[in-house]
Amino acid sequence: MNYHDAPPPQNFDELADWLITVDSQFSPSELHGAIVGALCGAMRLPAKRWAQFGFAVMGSSETTHRQFSELAESVLGGLAREQFELLSGEDMAFQPYLPDDDETIEQRTDGLSDWCRGFLGGFAEAQVYQQKNAPQNEAGEAILPPSLPEPVQESLSDLAAIAQATVEDDEYDEDDAELSDDPLELDSLLDEDGESFDFDVADAEAAERDYMEIIEYVRLASMTVFSEYGWVEIIEQQQKQQQLPAADQPAPPGATQFFKSGNKTMH
Repeated sequence: MNYHDAPPPQNFDELADWLITVDSQFSPSELHGAIVGALCGAMRLPAKRWAQFGFAVMGSSETTHRQFSELAESVLGGLAREQFELLSGEDMAFQPYLPDDDETIEQRTDGLSDWCRGFLGGFAEAQVYQQKNAPQNEAGEAILPPSLPEPVQESLSDLAAIAQATVEDDEYDEDDAELSDDPLELDSLLDEDGESFDFDVADAEAAERDYMEIIEYVRLASMTVFSEYGWVEIIEQQQKQQQLPAADQPAPPGATQFFKSGNKTMH
């Protein structure tokens, strides 16, 4: 296969297969979370730099990097581009890459924790990237982005708590379940240290339901961080529009306008 034609993975399993191809046992969920977290932190890279970013996250050797750099450019560069389009799409179709439903609740919860950990790491890397590449004013001082909005801080705090979540094998019994009617509250799913899901003991159905609702919370929290902070293109345009008469305001651009044609790398 021509590596330039390698399609980006569309789900957890496809990303897991790609990781095997590049001789890595890294978590597919954590890698996907790291790329999404970087995008939500306003990191924009060309395909080659996304490949370098991915290998750094995975802790890959220089030999692996040299051997698979072209493949990684196509796969990880394409993955970053597609995730950007999903995050900025009006249909809100973005989904974290997590293990399939046929895996155990323990494995899926570990995957969810991995994804949140990757997201936070990617977001932190984006902050460092912004500081290093910040424009300077006339006095030569770096012009840093504003402090994080309160909704972003809250979302990051919740994702950090979920990143520590685990489920023990003996926390529920699949053969003995009484479904609870209590409404879902995030705090009820984490202990006071944010270290474990508080599933109702002996209630596999409740565990499954709570897990699905946590995924939805993670999905919405990620899009909140992106829309409130990471989507710098639309934020900058909105700031410009506020300075224009209403009749002169341009229509909001689609996500594809923020990518160069041909190589589809980000500005």
